[in-house]
Amino acid sequence: MFNFDDLGTRILEMIRDWLIELVEIFINFLQNVMFSYEGLGGIALQAYDIFVWFGGLLLVSVALGKVINQLIGEAEGSQEANIWHTVVGSFKAGMLLVIMPFVVSIVMKGIIEPFTGYFVGLMGDEMIASVESLVESENFVDVFGGVMGQLLVWLLVMVVVAFFIFKIFVEQAQLLMDEILSPLVAISVVSETFSFIENWWRDIISHTVTIVVLTLSMALFVEALTMESETLWPKIPALIGTGALVISGPSLVKSIWFSSGIGRTGQSVARSAMHLVSRR
Repeated sequence: MFNFDDLGTRILEMIRDWLIELVEIFINFLQNVMFSYEGLGGIALQAYDIFVWFGGLLLVSVALGKVINQLIGEAEGSQEANIWHTVVGSFKAGMLLVIMPFVVSIVMKGIIEPFTGYFVGLMGDEMIASVESLVESENFVDVFGGVMGQLLVWLLVMVVVAFFIFKIFVEQAQLLMDEILSPLVAISVVSETFSFIENWWRDIISHTVTIVVLTLSMALFVEALTMESETLWPKIPALIGTGALVISGPSLVKSIWFSSGIGRTGQSVARSAMHLVSRR
């Protein structure tokens, strides 16, 4: 007769092995790959070079057009013409063309890498040994003695790790796009009406804060998973709470996103997409 208990035990052991291997890969990945920054390359670098060339051409065209327009205005006796303002704006745009890529590099190497490296160091290799001991502990077996209970715990861990990696990749891609588009943003300073420099700075700050807070939330989740206690019950609220921080993000980070206008823009785009789908 087929033994379902034996099948459940084998499935659980297989998932345990997968989880321990995943944790090892995860720690090595965090320490050596995830937060490293080597600058633009490949298609991203080619796109950046194109935007620099196009932005420089656009800067000269816009500045020249404004100067000609202001010279005509002065000839007609206009009091609003201000050539000096255009010259200063063009100089600022030229400086920002050089400065903005360095800002992204400083953010990645001077802020994100040290902070995330510190939090990853707090996780350390002890997480692997702690997970192994947690699996074999009597408290774990007592509280989650059934196969289904243990599967749910490991499922929570895998979901949190997957969300963390996915969200970090998205934030890093956003910073990469900010660097690629920085030449066009720098040129927009010349125009008083269509300057996007403030939006660019807000975007950089919001993504930087999100990456640091996500890494801190993941470190708290690891601490909740590996903390010592006589019973497993104190771990459960901490696991659920810190796991929710990784998945959904702290409310403060959400408010930063919405105050910067990024969250409102994404929400309006989503509503527009849903409206188009419903019409079809």
